[in-house]
Parts: sequence; structure tokens; C-alpha cells
Amino acid sequence: MDARNRSGPPSSSFQVCRPSLFSRQPPRVLIVDASPPWWSETGTTLCEALDNFLTLACSLDGPCRLPLLSLYALSRQHECLLPFVQVRGNLARLRSCVEELRSIPGEGCVRAPRGELLKQAVLDSLQQFKQYTRHTTTPNQANNNGSVEVSTETRAFD
Repeated sequence: MDARNRSGPPSSSFQVCRPSLFSRQPPRVLIVDASPPWWSETGTTLCEALDNFLTLACSLDGPCRLPLLSLYALSRQHECLLPFVQVRGNLARLRSCVEELRSIPGEGCVRAPRGELLKQAVLDSLQQFKQYTRHTTTPNQANNNGSVEVSTETRAFD
């Protein structure tokens, strides 16, 4: 008999995944280093993987595991390709964003230090998150601490 069908609390060695945990998933920001020459080597593969992941995330039934997503690209400057949007129901918009990411040139020169571009993208995403929560929360929710998860896809800094 599987642990989900047993009566009583789950044992300490096996925790049942509760849907309520998914409803508390934080919004996510993905910052992608699309700077040359690294981008020319990895851009196609990364965009393909991102497209597949977003297609899967949009098509899953049940509780939403990825409620909101924002995407930044670091190339010659940091650029917000996708402000916070709900993932479910927005596959066309998400794919359009991946195509925009895919179209970033993989050759050329980057003059701004990558560390500075990354810092600015993180700060910009946090500011965007604050603005988003200000416009979407009710006064009762305003006192709750919100969180956002920021992930970066980059090569090692020189």
C-alpha cells in the first residue's frame, strides 16, 4: 500500500508532497548570460531547453509549480525580455520571449564588465518585483513578506 493511501500522518522517513506547498512557490527571475563568444556556443541548446521546460510548465495539470516568471538577458547591456507574467496560459508569450533570446547575436564585443551587468539585472529584477507586488496585492497582503527567486545561467567570470 502506498503511503498516500494510509490513514494517519506520514512517517518521518517519507513525506507526502502537499499541493499547498506548490501554491506558495515564489515568483522566479531567470538571468541569462548571452554575451559573446559564450552565447554562440551555448545559445541554441539553452533556448531549446528553455522552450521545452516552459512548454512542460504550461501544460502540467494540478497546482501551479511556477506561478510567475521574468527573464533578463545580459549581452551588451542587461535587458528585461519578459516582465513578470503568469506562466500558465501564456505559452505563446513565453515562446516569443525565447525567440527574442535566441535572436541575440553570438558574436561581437562586450564593453561593460559582466559582473556589473549581472548586478544591475538583479537590482532591476528586485525593483520590478516590488512594483509588481505593489500593484497586485491587497492591503491585507501588503504586510506579508514576499520573496522572489533569482537564478542565473552564465559561464564562470574571468
